[in-house]
Amino acid sequence: MEQVLLAHEIPARILDLGSTSYFGIGSPTALQVRPQDQWMALLLLSPIDEESPDSENEKR
Repeated sequence: MEQVLLAHEIPARILDLGSTSYFGIGSPTALQVRPQDQWMALLLLSPIDEESPDSENEKR
């Protein structure tokens, strides 16, 4: 994720959230961006909305 943001010249850093109760390998982390870049980062990292075949039939 950080590489996607850096490719779009959005500075980002990964924060270690410490060793809280986490069921997995490693520790939980967070990705931090500047407030002015937050909206663009959300757009870049959000899943692409793909139309389902059902929605195409509803348009007709």
